[in-house]
Amino acid sequence: MPIVRFPSFTGTMRPGPYALTAPLLLLTPHLVVGLLIVARGTPLIADVSFWLLPLRRLAMSPGLPAGDAALAFTASLVAAAGLALTSFRRANWSGAGYALAAAAIVPAVQIAAAVILALLPRFERQDGLAPVPGASIAHMVQGVLAGVAIIVAAVLVSALTLGSYGWSLFVATPFLVGITTGYLANRRLLLSGRATARLVLAAAALGTVALVMLALEGLVCILLAAPLGAIAALIGGAAGRAVAKVAHGGGRTVASVAFLPALFALEAAVPPALPIAAHGSIEIAAPPAAAWAALTDERAISGHPGLVGMAGLAYPIRSQLLGQGVGAIRLGEFSTGTARERVTEWEPEHRLAFAVLAQPPAMEEMSPYRRVHSPHVQGYFETSTTGFTLTSLPNGHTRLDIEARHVLRVEPVLYWEPLARLAIRMNLSRVLGDLKQKAERAGVDSR
Repeated sequence: MPIVRFPSFTGTMRPGPYALTAPLLLLTPHLVVGLLIVARGTPLIADVSFWLLPLRRLAMSPGLPAGDAALAFTASLVAAAGLALTSFRRANWSGAGYALAAAAIVPAVQIAAAVILALLPRFERQDGLAPVPGASIAHMVQGVLAGVAIIVAAVLVSALTLGSYGWSLFVATPFLVGITTGYLANRRLLLSGRATARLVLAAAALGTVALVMLALEGLVCILLAAPLGAIAALIGGAAGRAVAKVAHGGGRTVASVAFLPALFALEAAVPPALPIAAHGSIEIAAPPAAAWAALTDERAISGHPGLVGMAGLAYPIRSQLLGQGVGAIRLGEFSTGTARERVTEWEPEHRLAFAVLAQPPAMEEMSPYRRVHSPHVQGYFETSTTGFTLTSLPNGHTRLDIEARHVLRVEPVLYWEPLARLAIRMNLSRVLGDLKQKAERAGVDSR
């Protein structure tokens, strides 16, 4: 059975082939996003934001199917991996430009990085001795510790200082962790590819443990981001090992970590604001009057919150109306605190809607500490409005519809949006099920 060999980062690529290949990889996300938008009958506006952040443009499309989001995100990851491979090969040929090669996977800056990289001439190489097969415990420990330090520093700068949760934190940072750990561990004695991969994953795992122990992050957020980060780290590890193997440019490659703060600042300056509209509907075997009574009931919501509660995400517990009619205040008690809402529509037995004035954290992180310094729990996922519509059916039943509007401010939006939609859908389903149960029980008791 033939062995499938993947392209290696240790190869080289001349300026001509790179100038032809890089644009194809750079434009792959734009092509996929453009085709998906046009296929849905939506006009494609090819403005600056489209060329810089194509995934964000697709995510902003109303009613985006989950399949389209998954296809576009997967295509972008594959293109980024290919661009990393060709860019590092191009840097190998030039003997310089490794920081540009690392930046070539980050949206908004990758086009400029690839253009500059394509124009680099061949510099005089100062080759050292190529590493021989073996293992240096000291270098392996250095690589792991450096990877841990990068993770902690990235969270301190990006999340806690700049308030930015984006591509640079969830993709570029683990990629650079892989590069740094892979290079430092292999710069004198060359480990196998598998050993390097295990070492990179160990650095990433210890880095996340450090985040938990320093109360910088909670376990849930880390677990949700782990699949994306692990892929980026493994690709970076292969690149770092390759740089060590060709025996030049290593110091400049590791120095590319210095670009991270600039990338964090850039993303903080243009944060995403992805609107998410959610809908739900249920038929209640009771008249609208009973459904309205259940809707304005102050009793606790029955039923276990399920996966949402287990993950520490906010879920509704009960609500309380302070007055009646438009302008009345509604207090929504959640597992993480109390939301303050103002009634914007009040039509007994037909329509109730409210706007959120203040809301509790979106989640409660799992941590050994009482308080975790995670800015993302507040302000990065918000509910703006919620509305209920009651429709009388010919059979005497009532159809209850609910619609809610939210805003997500975390990149990559196509990675986090499906997770947010799942939590929203589970919460809405639980609320509708509780209202159905209360209304039908009241209808039976009134007979």
